[in-house]
Amino acid sequence: MKLKTIFKDCRIVALAGLKNTGKTNNLVFLIKELREKNKDIPVFAFGMPNQVMDYLKKLKVEEISSLRQLVKKRNCLLVLDEFQKLKLNDRRYKDDLDDFIDFVYHNNVYVILSSPNIREFNSIIGGIIEKWLLKSVRKDNCVNGSQLKKIIESYKGRYKSLGALEIPVNELLVVNDEKEITINCPYVKEADSKNCQEKVF
Repeated sequence: MKLKTIFKDCRIVALAGLKNTGKTNNLVFLIKELREKNKDIPVFAFGMPNQVMDYLKKLKVEEISSLRQLVKKRNCLLVLDEFQKLKLNDRRYKDDLDDFIDFVYHNNVYVILSSPNIREFNSIIGGIIEKWLLKSVRKDNCVNGSQLKKIIESYKGRYKSLGALEIPVNELLVVNDEKEITINCPYVKEADSKNCQEKVF
């Protein structure tokens, strides 16, 4: 199971990539695969597009709209798409972030943080991230001094391009101290919220 590989030695991971690089679809695939192996583990999601959330509800994923709704939740997976809406990367809410970290570790919670905006991965949130899942990303989109920018600058593997990482839509690059891991995430058509959008032009 791919989530087992991702969370092998950590609790808080981040999924970072430019817009339209398949992040949400990759997340849905990971949840779908989890459900095929384990139908009972509680899964909670925040910030997913409506069509995607409709599909996830069929997989017994519960939607949350605030961190308060996590009270008493334990032994679960938490997927926070657009995590910045919860102010976790804002230094003015440092106490909330500290409480969140305590909650994760005290209650056996596994978390994936994602955002459509690379600049949301600043040094505040970067400081709690234990592992990075990368999609295509450009170095100049990253916040100067952030952990994400340092990782991209130090990466010398096969996905490196001119000032960027170029990773196929159906793959995730797991940045790991031991070895490079690429996770294949087949396309989930039912969870493609952009597939049914009308072409304006």
